[in-house]
Amino acid sequence: MLNIYGGRYVSEEAFMETYGKHIQKKYPHISFNVYGNKNAADIVAAGSPIDIFYADPVAYPRDVAQFGLAYDMTALMKEFKFDANRLYQGPIQVMRDTFGQGVTGLPLAMRNVVLHYNKDLFDKFGVAPPRDGMTWDDVYELARKMTRTEGGVQYRGMDFSAHVIDYNQLSLGWVDPKTDKASVNNAQWAELIQNIDRFYKIPGNEVGTPQAKEIMDWNRFGVNGITAMEATTFYPATVTKDLFSMDYAALPSFSSKPGTGSQSPATYIGITSSAKHPKEAFRVIDFLLSDEFQTMMSRAGTISALQNKAVNDVFGADVPELKGKNAKAAIPAQPAAPAPVSKWSGQTQASYWTPLLKVFTGETDINTGLRNMEEAVNKKIAELNSAAK
Repeated sequence: MLNIYGGRYVSEEAFMETYGKHIQKKYPHISFNVYGNKNAADIVAAGSPIDIFYADPVAYPRDVAQFGLAYDMTALMKEFKFDANRLYQGPIQVMRDTFGQGVTGLPLAMRNVVLHYNKDLFDKFGVAPPRDGMTWDDVYELARKMTRTEGGVQYRGMDFSAHVIDYNQLSLGWVDPKTDKASVNNAQWAELIQNIDRFYKIPGNEVGTPQAKEIMDWNRFGVNGITAMEATTFYPATVTKDLFSMDYAALPSFSSKPGTGSQSPATYIGITSSAKHPKEAFRVIDFLLSDEFQTMMSRAGTISALQNKAVNDVFGADVPELKGKNAKAAIPAQPAAPAPVSKWSGQTQASYWTPLLKVFTGETDINTGLRNMEEAVNKKIAELNSAAK
């Protein structure tokens, strides 16, 4: 029996439907105990083993690595003749850089940032929708055209999720791993923030107002249908099928990095140091990262972790709502390089948001915002250093 931890919100039913039943078809002798709706801290405190974890890049350090459970799979990869070069390399490098303990996690699926748009709104207003290959300047002009009041409804041209910053196209981190100090108060970060800020200064597209209280919000686009475009990690068209017709375009690029998409955040899978059956656990991981399983997941609308054209070409093929959609826009031809990662990056991420959001609402200017972000991150690092002594 393998003990599985997929984060505090993953149920046994969800694991078995997505992964477990397929694994057991391949390996009938393997059974699972899934820690559903439990915190890693409670599992560790009880002395219970975790053979396999799967988690996003934030949950991994929070729920697994902080308890000393990181496990280098390099020897097992060699024993199983597992070719990691088949996978996207950015996420593997992130894990190497973050923990400095070898290959502690492998990408299971990708969560790239893509430009979603409400096709019905573009048809309604007679405006050509976004297309692959656009720059942010192009999309800014589109947002200006689509921001308007019609029939008493204020329509918005553009909204963003936090992922546009977290997995930014300029490969910018917020902590310098060489100095363990904040690295946000510079021209590169100013370019990144200015690009988003100008959209939020379009009259009618402001944020932090009674009409749009939340700064980075999916609901205005995906639930209320009043925003024309949203840049966020890939959402399948099934989530809006009863509201409007959603389509996709590749994430617009910066003129300083033409054709470059977002960094490629991953759902990670790996073994922990408390594993009782590491070889059987890696056998499962080997299967989940096989061409066979990844092709099935790609067809079902999950972005594959494999750099395999044949696998990526069938992305969404079994999802009726993606028929005729430009879903392949979710797979960038040129992902951005991973940002530099410090041991403090994950734990300081929340620190820069409050001063940053004040920029987008117009409470502070960009230069002041960057200084405030720097101060907030450095203050948090000092607290973490003090607590570690």
